[in-house]
Amino acid sequence: MRYLTPPPGFRDYLPEEVEKIRLIEKTIRETCESFGYREVITPTLEYADIILLGTNIKDDTILYKVIDKDGALLSIRPEFTTSIARLITTRFRDKDGPFRFYYKGKVFRNIPFQPLMQKEFSQGGAELIGEPSLSGDIEIIALIEEIFERLNLEVYIEASHAKIIPAIIDATQAPILESIKSGDFVSIRSHIRDKEILSFIEALPFLNGGKEVIDKASRYINSIPMLEEPLNQLSELISNLEELGYNKTKINLGVIRDFEYYTGITFEGYLEDLGLPVLGGGRYDGLLEKFGLPLPATGFAIGVERVASRIKREESIPDLLIGYSKDKFKEAMRIAKEERKKGLKVEIILSDREDELNIKKGRKKIFIC
Repeated sequence: MRYLTPPPGFRDYLPEEVEKIRLIEKTIRETCESFGYREVITPTLEYADIILLGTNIKDDTILYKVIDKDGALLSIRPEFTTSIARLITTRFRDKDGPFRFYYKGKVFRNIPFQPLMQKEFSQGGAELIGEPSLSGDIEIIALIEEIFERLNLEVYIEASHAKIIPAIIDATQAPILESIKSGDFVSIRSHIRDKEILSFIEALPFLNGGKEVIDKASRYINSIPMLEEPLNQLSELISNLEELGYNKTKINLGVIRDFEYYTGITFEGYLEDLGLPVLGGGRYDGLLEKFGLPLPATGFAIGVERVASRIKREESIPDLLIGYSKDKFKEAMRIAKEERKKGLKVEIILSDREDELNIKKGRKKIFIC
């Protein structure tokens, strides 16, 4: 029967998978709290207008929408940042920032199903709201690097800037935004005659690495004057991170984030042998102003299940396995209760023979007959 399996894009998680997911969530919680962040929980459903206003999604079919009994059009959240922006503007309007919040939970996107592209997935992340300077972006990336260090995973973060593409648009006055996003160079060449600007656009996917990327890109400032600010910020970002001992972040000017609320430093993170990003984020200084409270902000979100696919973890087994014959159930339960008080994981199993217990997994075993 087809309905005995979850719909495409949704899935069950087995115990060993859940243990990895919980480990990642625990690491996010502990690391964020060590940086002074506090957890918030926002509703799974928001008004659809709020989601559309915050994310600026052009194709609203990505949203799972429902109508409640009052006739209001609601949306299941496709990400957390808009919800937290709405929370700040309604619940913290009269309080002084900066605000440091973290979160974890499920998000839902109605996208075509592909492997590793689930429609329901877990995110964990943090938002730093009210800090306008580059120090906020540095803190956020440092937080990410420490999360993955605690997970013993080698993360590769690629940083770019949301003002690079607008700088090109300003210099050319050409309608090429979507063409740049899709890599449609035929369309780009049909709109741009300036060889220097065209050279920069064609070089974007290859402008990645260390601070030498800034030197390569700076030669185009005369043709694209608005490049100067984002390139200076990226140079300062990498210099500060390196001085502080955070060395997992490089520059990749070809990174273009999906949501259009980004205004400054943006980034994506990857793990080895996994082609899709496991995290993303950046600065979004204009988002809260849409809700009536102009505050600068930066943050990130980690795709928990993608990271979990790279966690190496031993299968969880009980500290004590107690086998018991039929009339020894209460005795087995009493022993188990006392051992659990000591913090041990204890499992009891009805067994007629001791050799049946030996094939079960447990760090220590006793048999009561």
